[in-house]
Amino acid sequence: MKSLLLYEDRELPAEAGYPEKDAMTADLNLKVVFQAACRHVWKKGDSLKQAEKEDFFIYDTMKRIMLVPLSDAKQVLYRQRILKELLAREELAAAMYAVGQRAQISLSQSRERYKEKRGSSGELLGTFKLLKEMTECLDELKGLLDQEEFAEESGLSSLKRRLQEEYGEEFRAGLREIMEDMEFFTEGGTVVLSMGLGPGMKEDAVCLKCVRRLGYREKSGALMEGAGRWYRKLFAPGIVCLREDAELREARQLEETAFAYILSWFVPLLDELMQFFEAFSVQAAFYFGCVQLRERAAAFGADFCFPEVSEERAGFEFTGLYELSMAILSRFAPISNAAAHPDCRLLVITGANQGGKSTCLRSLGIAQVMLQCGMFVPAAAFRGGLYRNIYTHFTRREDAAMNSGRLDEELRRMDGILKSITRDSLLLLNESFATTTEKEGSVIALELVSALYESGITVAMVTHLLQFARELYARKPDHALFMSAKRRENGTRTFRMVEAEPENTSFGLDLYDEIITGNKKEA
Repeated sequence: MKSLLLYEDRELPAEAGYPEKDAMTADLNLKVVFQAACRHVWKKGDSLKQAEKEDFFIYDTMKRIMLVPLSDAKQVLYRQRILKELLAREELAAAMYAVGQRAQISLSQSRERYKEKRGSSGELLGTFKLLKEMTECLDELKGLLDQEEFAEESGLSSLKRRLQEEYGEEFRAGLREIMEDMEFFTEGGTVVLSMGLGPGMKEDAVCLKCVRRLGYREKSGALMEGAGRWYRKLFAPGIVCLREDAELREARQLEETAFAYILSWFVPLLDELMQFFEAFSVQAAFYFGCVQLRERAAAFGADFCFPEVSEERAGFEFTGLYELSMAILSRFAPISNAAAHPDCRLLVITGANQGGKSTCLRSLGIAQVMLQCGMFVPAAAFRGGLYRNIYTHFTRREDAAMNSGRLDEELRRMDGILKSITRDSLLLLNESFATTTEKEGSVIALELVSALYESGITVAMVTHLLQFARELYARKPDHALFMSAKRRENGTRTFRMVEAEPENTSFGLDLYDEIITGNKKEA
């Protein structure tokens, strides 16, 4: 049995994901998104400790799933349908995650017991306990889904149907009865065996007749320690009383053998349930993380939408797009941007210093990552293609702080990207080659971007290299979009990007005037 809540044909990602995960996580501030998804959303009556507590299983799950892109639009829509239904049923999402966590805890404890008691009767008890806990978790999950009505095409509807077909009431009742009888091994009960005597007066032709749980406890009898509990004195009619220690040891061994034999019938079921909950716990954690992320951002007015997947691999169409990590950290919805260029394969953003250019590029990167893992995106509307890989090349603090070799470090990172990038990839460049002179940086950027563009790779970039930007604009490449950080006549920044020709200045004197002379511009 499979849950299939992430993919229609498999349980968990089979791919390694984006090739430069660590760099992309750092450049796009994705760690902030993972943390927001793994934190309990504070509600009235909750303690501050609850609100600040991080669930590291959700954190690791969000990182694992978000950094593996989906390959086609059907997969994106499949995951979106499930997420939409769980966003409308937040309590169900939380309950499903709780079931998955209980199953994970049981599995973890079972592994520890196996290490400690391998080959002993304690292993049998541990296996039986795990089977009981797994079936209880499955019962609870089935009960949760049976109470809900889902859209026919939803993965939740399919899971509900599979549980009803493969784990129906008749099967559950029979399993429950057998499990209750098997509890004789831990709670006391009777095992009825028939046997003959073979050579050396040893038991022969042993046959298990019945396993029955006691309806009472013999208060005056002494309990045997160890593998089971065997009464020295039994008053049930037709049962032989065993008084000698040797006979009791042999009887205990028979009891163990009978229990192990019965338990062996359920090994395939237990293996199936273990595999089911190993995958289900990850899937439930991803969706519950999405629910918490949406709830956290919605608390300070941030908007979300479910994006459309473009048939064309390239292109950008969005309205109300904002930078999610900034919104989470500042706890307010930041200024958003819009663009409509469905066949764009080259986006170049120039304009005023500290005008929001890098923020805009980062917002685009975050939204694209979220689209490609079947999530909602931080925008009023968004439409984009699916890329095989996403790469980021952002100027870093260590680059700016280095006394020598700054350009070498940038080129080394770029070389690593170029060795693995394919034409169905998206490359985000943020102020690349700004660690050298304007002339040298412009030459490098023009040759690199031209080659990438001609190879069919989609490039979105922020640059202060004005010589490069104006020369590229003069070539008027097809499928290119040039945007600029809007600035009012008095020098104030609007932090909005508008379609515009690259200018001859980044208005650095505005910042000099504000920082050095203290003459701050009024909006």
